[in-house]
Amino acid sequence: MATSSDNTCEVSLSPEIIRKALKTKWLGQQAIYSFNVVESTNTEASTLARNGAAEGTVVLAETQIRGRGRLGRSWISPPGAGLYFSVILRPESPSQWASLLTLTAGVAVVVAIRQAGISAELKWPNDIMIGNRKAGGILTEAIFREKSVSTAIVGIGINVNTGTEDFPPSIGGRATSIYLSSGKLISRVALFQALLYQLEQWYELFQKESHEMILKVWREYDTTLGNLVEVCLPESTVSGVAEDINSIGQLLVRDQTGRLHTIVAGDVVHCHHLGGNK
Repeated sequence: MATSSDNTCEVSLSPEIIRKALKTKWLGQQAIYSFNVVESTNTEASTLARNGAAEGTVVLAETQIRGRGRLGRSWISPPGAGLYFSVILRPESPSQWASLLTLTAGVAVVVAIRQAGISAELKWPNDIMIGNRKAGGILTEAIFREKSVSTAIVGIGINVNTGTEDFPPSIGGRATSIYLSSGKLISRVALFQALLYQLEQWYELFQKESHEMILKVWREYDTTLGNLVEVCLPESTVSGVAEDINSIGQLLVRDQTGRLHTIVAGDVVHCHHLGGNK
């Protein structure tokens, strides 16, 4: 079986190498903090943001000791195999747009991966999927001021050249990587450059309030809508058909009684594909 050590075939993710072919205007141009090991890139980015770091600052790590995902879950970050990074954004946008920012980042990630020839898709709200297995995720942590999002830390983890033995047995059947799903070893530097470029492009559309364009592309790459889902909420579970997302990225689920539920934050824990749907 392949492991990440078998697949480490390129130079390290140094800021100097990354900037050589980075096509962004501002994202990652002022500051890229690159670490071998951190507790969490989101934690590092949050500290930098509180100390006045500029919008577009990037924190990148080869591995995380306490990488985290949504709902308090941990994120497995084997060294030298994936991309684990966080970006500092200062959107000053209405607080109700916070969930839409996660969907915007998801679109950017999938577009970048697809440009590398990999058929990545999205699962609401924050999963990057390849072949019905999770290959990445997004964790957005917002700092609110009055009724707006003053700062957003967007953390992204992608299993790039991760091997089978890098996944613990508990998630091995549900996780994958670009390498495992395609047989292709991908340059992490090139993919990271593409990710930052797409993040900048789609974030600027978010800032221009081109939300319908973002939602249109999200729906094109989505695997959730039109299917039977079970959504785990803090105090209950909602089962039904995922009909759509609304204008701010919340999931609309219609249960068997016909009631339409608006899911602000939840976890799609089970998904049955209905005949005729994607």
